[in-house]
Amino acid sequence: MLNPDRTDVRLLQALVREPRLTVSELAERAGVARNTAQARLDRLHTAGVLGDNERGVALRPLGFSVSAVVSVQIEHRSLDTVTEALNGNCNVLQVEETVGAADLLVRVAAKDTDDLQAVVHSLLAIPGVERTTTSVVLTSRVPYRVTPLLESLLPSDG
Repeated sequence: MLNPDRTDVRLLQALVREPRLTVSELAERAGVARNTAQARLDRLHTAGVLGDNERGVALRPLGFSVSAVVSVQIEHRSLDTVTEALNGNCNVLQVEETVGAADLLVRVAAKDTDDLQAVVHSLLAIPGVERTTTSVVLTSRVPYRVTPLLESLLPSDG
């Protein structure tokens, strides 16, 4: 586990606020030299802290106006094959293995409700999938965020 210090957190906060900053700009925001910032970013990337950049792509302007979370129950011996099939479905945005009523939570995007129905039917056609329950997302009340967690890593000034 990485134990980030104040510089790491400042770099991450700057990246969250403005993901297109150059390394020089990030260094300036964090109050460190450019080489220090680059070394820290490399270390954060190697440690798996800095992932892909796909989360920042808005799908609605691209014509995918329906978002849904599909709870999937599977035959437990089929986890790997079901996951592989889900990974091959372009409408699947994310798959998380869970404990509870569902084995997998699958976030999907669709153009409209007819497209969503086709996506759900394609999930049901995967060998090993026993049952699905779909919840259509109306709006995102708290979007994906990491800033509060990053702030909690900083020592309090008091």
